[in-house]
Amino acid sequence: MAKIIEGGPRSETLLGTGLEDWMAGYQGNDWLDGRGGNDEISAGEGSDQAIGGEGNDRIFGEDGWDHLSGDNGRYEPRIVGQDNDRLDGGPGEDVLYVGDGKDTLVGGADNDTFLFQFHNPMSGVDPRYDSKPDISTIVDFNRTEDKFAFDAVGLDNDGFGANFVNNASVQSGSPVSSFYSGAASGANGEHVVVITDQPFTSASAAASAISGEAPGDIIVYHYNDGINKMVNLAYVTSENNAHEFVHLSGMPNLADLANMGLTASDFSFV
Repeated sequence: MAKIIEGGPRSETLLGTGLEDWMAGYQGNDWLDGRGGNDEISAGEGSDQAIGGEGNDRIFGEDGWDHLSGDNGRYEPRIVGQDNDRLDGGPGEDVLYVGDGKDTLVGGADNDTFLFQFHNPMSGVDPRYDSKPDISTIVDFNRTEDKFAFDAVGLDNDGFGANFVNNASVQSGSPVSSFYSGAASGANGEHVVVITDQPFTSASAAASAISGEAPGDIIVYHYNDGINKMVNLAYVTSENNAHEFVHLSGMPNLADLANMGLTASDFSFV
């Protein structure tokens, strides 16, 4: 049976157990840490910090400007093993930390930031039931409100194990220094490339379609293998090679990617 841990009207620190917890922050600017186990955390009103820890967690930011992480948080070691979480920011300007595992992320209303700490997320699939690895999915990215942020090594106060290349134009929080969106044939060495003229069956195929790519560059492309159709973000590892690190759902057609109208300001480095 899950342990119920509840806060009150003030700002509080709530700590979970190594087992399943149900945590509710209610009011105040709370710090909630589920620790181990498959936890459900409702942060409640206020600007809260909610960390799921090890286990398959469900975290709801609800009202306020919240920071949500299904894993150990930005400044603690990565979790090894199954860690498939669901993060839902709710109303307010939230930061959702995209860690390891097969996570589902919903920003909710208002301006949200999806912050990626690792370009090589560890699989969250249990090999006993599914041999196909997968990565996190962002359900509701809206480029008129939301943005992507990448935790770059050596930039500002980077998190534990951060491994993105610093492609910021000036300083932490700045947009990418060079950007291209259009036909693959027109790309040549930009740090973020959005390919809008054709779909691909792999990240490396997308990397092979452009020129001048370098390790650390990011490619946004439409994935279509005849069954699955979505937008992927991929990280270039070497010439003509890349691996995807997140899916964007709800965009089954190539035109959906083009109509997003992504710009350099949608990609920042921290």
